[in-house]
Formats: sequence, structure tokens, C-alpha cells
Amino acid sequence: MPSKQKFDWKALENAAVDHVVSAVRRIRQTHPDEAVYGAMFHEFYGDGSVLYWPMVTIGTEEVLARAAADYGDDGEDLRWSGPDLSQCAEDHGFEPGDEQDQWATRCAEFAQATAEGSFSAWEAVHERFLHCFPRAARRARAQLLKEGLVDKRFIAVATDEAGDLVPLSLTRAQLLRHFPMYDEAERERARIAALPLEEQVAEVVAQAVRAVPPGPLLGEYDALARTLGEAAVPALLDVVAGRSAGEAWQASMLLAEINHSTPEVIGTLEATLRNTEANESERAWAASALARLDRMDLIAAHLSVLPTEVAARGLSAPYRSFRDRGKHHPLDYRPLETVLEQHPDIAPAVAEALAPGCGFCTLEAAEVVAAQQGLNSKWAFIREHARDVLEEFEQQ
Repeated sequence: MPSKQKFDWKALENAAVDHVVSAVRRIRQTHPDEAVYGAMFHEFYGDGSVLYWPMVTIGTEEVLARAAADYGDDGEDLRWSGPDLSQCAEDHGFEPGDEQDQWATRCAEFAQATAEGSFSAWEAVHERFLHCFPRAARRARAQLLKEGLVDKRFIAVATDEAGDLVPLSLTRAQLLRHFPMYDEAERERARIAALPLEEQVAEVVAQAVRAVPPGPLLGEYDALARTLGEAAVPALLDVVAGRSAGEAWQASMLLAEINHSTPEVIGTLEATLRNTEANESERAWAASALARLDRMDLIAAHLSVLPTEVAARGLSAPYRSFRDRGKHHPLDYRPLETVLEQHPDIAPAVAEALAPGCGFCTLEAAEVVAAQQGLNSKWAFIREHARDVLEEFEQQ
């Protein structure tokens, strides 16, 4: 069985270096007149059971210009977008070879054996895997410079979805030159953190519910709102109730993720659920939030006047991947079974909302017993859901 002492991280990193160096050499052979400005690892993937080796794309000014023409802009937003550049010029994108795929497989097997059923332990190995690539990017650049295949303006980066690996791939000067938004984002995080709590809430919530033009932390405001927790609840309630500007459905979602249930929270969400003048999306997210806050009974109380889609989305919410965001109540099929017993006509719609492939919640160790109890449900789709989440848990 693999162990940490037996896994050769250095050899894996060497394979990553070779992936970049070989790709640049190939471009120099096939497109000798193109101006190579960078290389990027992209398309990282790991889900708790498998992980994939990323793709490498070589950026040249000529391919960037073609991509920019396709998009009708100056191209700077595309400069470090591996998927866009490789789509524009397929021969500039390099899938992992057999060696790289074998290393990814070995690392996944090592993670499984080391984790012993703990997702957090698996993630720790995955994080170590990811962090091999910024180091490989730096080493590949040094080797390519030594071989005279690139000039000093060339950089190599690992571009994961969260952007965490980009700063690790570069010097501070390179980061600010090629990715100035990182410095702006860091300044913005520090600025918000230094504000009094009331001002933090006002700024973060306004961004999270799309009430103002996007700020420099686009993509982070939801998490910041969740971190504010109970302090953000009154401002979110104002949005749901229409007293403040913003997307009401987004505010309902964040209330569920903060998971702070008070009579005012429940009353405001219930009013939105019943509001026939609200759009269906707003009502469905209110229903979902109520279900996640353990008030599925309120959906049942108004079932006769709710659109079927609204009711089904609400009743299925505690069992879909949506519930894994933020805080959540433990898995429990009993509230849903109670509603189904009282209103069996809604069962087909809920079954459709919980069809395989829709995205199920990720089971935690403390929820295994509840999932096992779901295997005995009279409702076939609940049994299937329980079986799937248990199988996924066992594979972690």
C-alpha cells in the first residue's frame, strides 16, 4: 500500500517540467516564426476519488491575436486563458501524455490509500499535487531560458480555477506585471477587513446580491457574506423583502448558507414563497432556503397554491449539492417523507428534481446512519439518493 514516504513527489514535478518544456520545443519546431510569450497549466480536476493531470497551452502573440479577433476585443482578458487559446489553435494545446497520466493515477491511488475515507485527508494530498505545478512552472521557465528557446519576458504559470496557484508560479514583480488584478484584490481584501463591521456588511452584501457594479473581488463576495454570518442577516432580509436593492433569490440562498434561523428570517422567506407577484426563481429559492433551515413544513402548508416547480425545488434542496455550501443541517429524509405521505401527488416532481445527475449532496461521516436509514424508505427515489451518496462516501 502506498505511503507518504514511498510517493515520489519530485519525480511527479519533473514530469510536469517536461510537459511544459516539450510543449514549447514542439511549438518552436512547428511555428518557428511565432512570438512565444508564455505557457500555462490549466484544467485541473480532483473530486475526492480521481484527479486528472492538467493540460498545457503555449501562448503566442499570433494565436492571441486570432483569439481576440474571434471575441472582438483587445485580447488581454484571453492572454492567460488556456481553454480559449487552445480552442483557437488546437496544436498549441498539449494534453498529458502517458507518463503524466500515470503519475496522476498513482497520485490518486496514493491519496485514496492515505486518506482512509477522510475527504479532508484526500484534499491534503490533492493540495500537495496542485502545488507541484507552480514549482514546475518556475523550473520549466529556467530550463527554457537556458536552452535559448524563450526570452526573459516569457513566464509559465499554473492557472487553477480559484487562481491560488498563479501567485505561486511567479516572482512578485512578474505577478504585478502580468496579473495586476491580484495586487488590487489583495488591497481590497485588506481594506474591507479593516472596516467597522457595519460597513463591511453594507459593502459585502451589496456586492453579493448584485446591487452594485462588480468590485475587484468578483467571485469572492458570497464567501465573504457567509463569513460575516449573523451580522449579514438583517441586510439580506431587506433584499428578500424588497426594502433594499439586489437579487432576492441570491439573498435567500445566502440566508440558507449562513443558516441562522429566526422568526423574522422564516417569516420573510415564507412571505416570498407565498408572493404570487414574485418571479418563480425568487419563490423557489425562498422555498429552498426554508427547507434548508428545517422548515419544510411551511412548503407543505402552502403546497396547494405553489407552482409545482417551486415546491419540488424547495423540497429537494436539502439533498442536492446546493446544501453543501455554507452551514447545513444533518442529512434527514424524514421531513421529506412526512410531506410526501401528506401530499403524494408532489412525489413525481420531487423525484425529477432528485434524479441522478442533478448533483447530490456530499455525505459526511456523521450522516452515514441517516443515509443508511434512507435505504429503507418506501420512496424509490429516496432509496436511490441514499444509495448514491453512500457509494460516493465509501469511495472517498
